[in-house]
Amino acid sequence: MYRVKVRTVGVGQHPSEAVVSVNTADGRQEELIVDKRSLEGGSLRIGYPLKKQDGQFLIELPRETMRGSWRVWVRENELESAA
Repeated sequence: MYRVKVRTVGVGQHPSEAVVSVNTADGRQEELIVDKRSLEGGSLRIGYPLKKQDGQFLIELPRETMRGSWRVWVRENELESAA
C-alpha cells in the first residue's frame, strides 16, 4: 500500500471531515473531502498505483475530487510507502 502527500485546506461539512489538496503531475491542485481519521502525517492512504510513466504514477483516490475525478497523475515524490 501507498500514501499520497496531501495538504489540509479546509473543513468538511461534518466535524469529522477535512478538505485536502493533492498536487498533481501537471501542477494543478485537486481537492477532496476525506475523513480526518484517514489522514496520517500529512498523507492519505491509497492503493497501489495503477500505472507508472516517466516518473509519474496514476493513482486512485479513496473519494471523488471536487472536480469529479477518482484518478489523478502524481509525481513520484508525492508518494510514500505505507507500512
